[in-house]
Amino acid sequence: MRTSPLSVIAVVALLVLAGCVGLPNASENQSSPDTPPDVSPNEFPNASEIGPSVFDTHATEMGNTSFTLTFQQNRTDRSLPGREGDFSHMNDTSRTLVEPDASQYLEHTTGYFSGNGSTYSNGSAEYVLSRENDWTEVRELSRVSVFNESGEYYLWNGWFNNDSDPGYDFAAINATYEREGVEWFQGVPVMRYEATGVDALPDRWAGGENASSNFEEFSATLLLDEDGVIRHYEYTFEKPPERRTRLKFSRAYTLSDVGSTDVEKPDWVADAAGS
Repeated sequence: MRTSPLSVIAVVALLVLAGCVGLPNASENQSSPDTPPDVSPNEFPNASEIGPSVFDTHATEMGNTSFTLTFQQNRTDRSLPGREGDFSHMNDTSRTLVEPDASQYLEHTTGYFSGNGSTYSNGSAEYVLSRENDWTEVRELSRVSVFNESGEYYLWNGWFNNDSDPGYDFAAINATYEREGVEWFQGVPVMRYEATGVDALPDRWAGGENASSNFEEFSATLLLDEDGVIRHYEYTFEKPPERRTRLKFSRAYTLSDVGSTDVEKPDWVADAAGS
C-alpha cells in the first residue's frame, strides 16, 4: 500500500447534534491534570509554520498509523432575509475509523448534509449502507474517493481540499495564529494556537475579494502535538446579516485513538456485496 498523502487536520469528539448547537471548546475534550505539561514551548512547531506545510508534517506522521477522525459541521441560515430570529440550523457529524495498514476504513455519518448511513472500504471497493432508506450497495472506487488508496484524494485530501465550500478550510489554516501556551488534550501535551477576527484571515479570498469584505467575524483554534500532528482543528466564519442568507458556517475536526483504532468489517457488507 502506498504511503498516505494525508493532508492535516484534527477534530472534535463525536457529538449528539440537535437544533442550534455550537462547536465545543477544545478544552472541554481534554484531559486536565492540575498542572500543565512539563514541556518546553520550543518542542512544538513554530507559529510561522502554520499554513499548508502543517498538513505535510501531519501526513508524514499519520501515513501508516491507525486513527479515528471525528468531523462536525454546523450551518446557520436566515430563512428570510430581514426577519430577525427566523433561522434554520443544519448540523452534520461523521466518525471515521482508519486502519491504513489493513486497508480498512469505516465511516458513520448522520445529519443534514450526509444523511444517516455508513461506508466501509477494503481499499479496492466501497460498500454503502443507507439507514434512512434501508438499502445497501457496492461501488467501484472512483479516483476522488477518500477511500481509494491510489487516488489523489485519499483520506485527508478527500475531506480537506481547496475545491470545496469555497476554500473555508484552507483560508482558516492560512490565517495568522498566535501561540496561547501548552496544555493537555486527551492526555497529550499540545500547543494551542488561536486566530481571531477577520484581520487574521489571508488578504485574498475566493473571487479575489478581501476577507473583511466577505465576513464579519472569524475565529479558529488549532492544537498541535510535539510531532506536528493536528489533534484538533475548528473554525467559524460569519457573514454580515445584510450580505446573504447564510450567516454562520463552522467546522471542527478531532483526531483520537491514534495507533489503537481497530476496524471490523460490518455484517451488512455481505448484503451489499450480494445486491
